[in-house]
Amino acid sequence: MDYWLSYIDEDPDQAIEVARAAERAGFTGIALADHVVVPLAYGSQHPSGGPTPFDHRTPFPDPLVTAASVLASTTRFLAMTYVYVLPAREPFSVASQVATLDRLSQSRFRFGVGAGWLEEEIAMLGHPIRDRGRRMDEMLEILRGFWSDDAFEYHGKFFDFAASGISPRPLAPVPIWVGGKSPAALARAVRHEGWLGMNYDLPEIHALLEDLQRRLARHRDATGEAKADFEVFVIPNAEPSEALYEGLAKRGVTATMGSAWPYGDRSSASLGAKIDRIGAFAERFIRG
Repeated sequence: MDYWLSYIDEDPDQAIEVARAAERAGFTGIALADHVVVPLAYGSQHPSGGPTPFDHRTPFPDPLVTAASVLASTTRFLAMTYVYVLPAREPFSVASQVATLDRLSQSRFRFGVGAGWLEEEIAMLGHPIRDRGRRMDEMLEILRGFWSDDAFEYHGKFFDFAASGISPRPLAPVPIWVGGKSPAALARAVRHEGWLGMNYDLPEIHALLEDLQRRLARHRDATGEAKADFEVFVIPNAEPSEALYEGLAKRGVTATMGSAWPYGDRSSASLGAKIDRIGAFAERFIRG
């Protein structure tokens, strides 16, 4: 089981030192959230089904810039977006930014993407809300095309352009991990390199994992592609324990969020407190 450190709603000035401490402790990488602009009032429902756990005052430093800083300050540590709201952007700058990040970090970046739930934010950024899942699918095809081909053209419903290219391209295909629990999100994940589950109760996680495994088996039968390195990342709504993580691993989970401190726990606001809690978590679950 790989353990990633969540860094959401925390002091951005501490991010580099926290990442260095997590790397020393044996964490796989750091997970970085994504919001560009948060309206004061909106009608969209948070995926958890409960109240939104943040507002417009919550720090959301740009995840690609933060990833670049963290990766430049570490040696083996990884960084991922959890998750990058792809339909809130256009594909061309994203393809260039992620390719550049891959090259500068020696392929230590993992691109976690999702369709997004805060519709008002996507609209404010000038992109359509309707059909954003299908628009996202086209964007993912475009990213792959630019990253693999010297010149690439595309003719779809949402994007239509003649042969073009970006440079530099990634050193190797950038792993794309797809977040979400809808049938469309699970199907999208199977077409790529991994699935990112959010905060779900264990019965729901078990059902989603069974659905995911069925989809992976059908994909293997249809394409001959076994996807042996497919990433299965979940965050269970449960108290961390050895038995919890062992049970998830037996069900095919490859990674989880190593909750060194609970979300929103202000007793861990200082850098020293964070480093101490990172060490304590690692001693129990990573090195133990």
